[in-house]
Amino acid sequence: MDLKYMFYPRSVAVIGATNREGKVGYAIMKNLENFNGRVYPVNPKYDEVLGLKCYKSVLDIEDEIDLAIIVVPNVVVPQVLEECGKKGVKSAVIISAGFSEVGNYELEEKIKEIAKRYNIRIIGPNCLGIMNTHINLNATFAKVFPPKGGVSIISQSGAVLNAILDIAPLLNIGFSKVVSIGNKVDVQESDLMEYFLNDEDTKMVVLYIEGLKDKRFLNVAKKLSKKKPIIALKSGRTDVGKKAAKSHTGSLAGEDEIYEAVFKESGIVRAYTFEELVDLIHIFSTQPTINSNEIGIITNAGGFGVLAADSCVDYGMKLANFEDSTVETLKNILPKTATISNPLDIIGDATPERYKKVVDVLSKDKNVKGLLVILTPQEMTKPLEVAKSIIEVKTTHEDLKLKPLITSFVGGVSVKGAKSYLRKNGIPSYITPENGIKALSYLYKYSLLKVKEEYDEYVQKVREEFSKIKKENEETIKKLLSNPNEYNVKSVLKIYGFPVPEGYLVKSEDEAELYCKKLGKCVMKIVSPQILHKTDAKGVIIKPENPREAFRTLIENAKRYAEEKGIKDLKIDGVLVEEYIEKEKMEIIIGSKRDKIFGSVVMVGLGGVFVEVLKDVSFGISPITRDFAYEMLKSLKSYKVLEGVRGRPRKDIEFVVDCLIKIGVFMDIHEEIKEMDLNPVFVFNDGEGGCIGDAKIILE
Repeated sequence: MDLKYMFYPRSVAVIGATNREGKVGYAIMKNLENFNGRVYPVNPKYDEVLGLKCYKSVLDIEDEIDLAIIVVPNVVVPQVLEECGKKGVKSAVIISAGFSEVGNYELEEKIKEIAKRYNIRIIGPNCLGIMNTHINLNATFAKVFPPKGGVSIISQSGAVLNAILDIAPLLNIGFSKVVSIGNKVDVQESDLMEYFLNDEDTKMVVLYIEGLKDKRFLNVAKKLSKKKPIIALKSGRTDVGKKAAKSHTGSLAGEDEIYEAVFKESGIVRAYTFEELVDLIHIFSTQPTINSNEIGIITNAGGFGVLAADSCVDYGMKLANFEDSTVETLKNILPKTATISNPLDIIGDATPERYKKVVDVLSKDKNVKGLLVILTPQEMTKPLEVAKSIIEVKTTHEDLKLKPLITSFVGGVSVKGAKSYLRKNGIPSYITPENGIKALSYLYKYSLLKVKEEYDEYVQKVREEFSKIKKENEETIKKLLSNPNEYNVKSVLKIYGFPVPEGYLVKSEDEAELYCKKLGKCVMKIVSPQILHKTDAKGVIIKPENPREAFRTLIENAKRYAEEKGIKDLKIDGVLVEEYIEKEKMEIIIGSKRDKIFGSVVMVGLGGVFVEVLKDVSFGISPITRDFAYEMLKSLKSYKVLEGVRGRPRKDIEFVVDCLIKIGVFMDIHEEIKEMDLNPVFVFNDGEGGCIGDAKIILE
């Protein structure tokens, strides 16, 4: 059953309705007074609630009930829900608290079972309720019912929701659907987003997330973000959970890093603070998005124009080149002292009329895709009149309906009224030009997120190839992974076609000497599933002069390290004698971690022993498409080194992209692997490929 009856009910039963002011059941009944449908209070204590006939049970109501709002003590909820099921109620919002949020999992499971049995869709428990402004449905106990509009919001926090609703009228933000999702016993964010995908009244979706428990989220968000902007604020951006991690990937891929990857991959615009969330809601609900980063800046103070221009570099925006016709027109309307350039300084004595003319001219310029209008209060400036002139142009000019217009009225007391007037009339206004540029950059970045390719034929080809390899080598792979030391892990990777150096696992000084001679220049490494980071244990010797002595040293170092770290029953499988890679190369790390919600998370970053210190890493959720693999790489600060700097040759970026795609698929088909580190991965010069220097696997 879809959520149609949840948001467009013809009839609503309030179970737990009351005449007692200050109670939730009273607040909900008051909020439903203007509802376009029928309302039925249910409470065995009353014959009448707020002038409406009150029923002892939902079963006593003659009418069909589309939506039940349940506000009764938690222990009574199962009984009430059972009656709703017998009545044929299609959807329910459980406001009542006292379930999993206080450790009462058994009671929550009971209501989940009843809902499933009767096919009732449930929002909650432990929530504020829901709204649909388009039919005057306010099934919440919130004080504010927001203006009608196109923003639909899903929040795990009632307090955050209340705050947004309270701010909305000041910014002229209109809402469509408002959902306090609570404990999510049934309806998840993905269910709501799927519904909003085809909901004509929803133009954009806002999420406040504390945590997800829904594997469908990523795929549904990808579909929705291509049609409508999604903005999300995720709380809990801390290091919790990283302490127990063992591998580099596990250490670096904390919860927030994974959510960052999910948002990026699904086309969600992320807010990092509550203030930023409100700003983004205002921007996206009032301004059109843009598919070019070329903008125009108008200012009455040169200094702030320069600051705005600097911010363009910071936020990936460009100053548009004005058309010749624009330059000619501006020469005729601006004082002789004005310089016709971008940023356009219209001089400190700029009047409201001058602002109006200039905004009008630049709005017609085809090279200018968005506008930032800056005002600083000077002796002759009239901020409120300027604000009114901007609103006049914006509302009457067709070209400006297709272009975002952001303002920055820099100042305090003297611009307060003007900024308030602009915001109430749908024009964002900031105290700094930097924030104005940032706002425009979000409108541009959303257009980039929208065009990302979802399906990748190559990924599918790799999946088919790897599945075949796994099937044909099942017993060998199983045996190798039963003891995931470096030699065995590399042997598995070699089966799948990953390039690894030639190497031999030796068990004696004689064998060490034999294979060092065979390989020439070589590297010797201790092999033990209990020693994850060999450099910490002094477990690597590069180009040993005396292989026999090196063998003894590595064994002794491993035993000493085990003693220091309290590792009991140390298992040493031998020493890996491996060819020394002499080619010109750059070291990177590629890793993967299995997330219990999103599956395989793939990481790439600057490699070597300092990866956790530098933290120049990027994450993606498998499947990693070719486009997204490039995006992951380009987000690294060290990406420029891969491209080649200061005369150094470009590295084989295609090889890295291929590795990212394949590691994602490898993890997907090997569900027994919990974490994986390839560090370092040697990347050779362009066209020469690379190889995996070291490899670790941690099994579930």
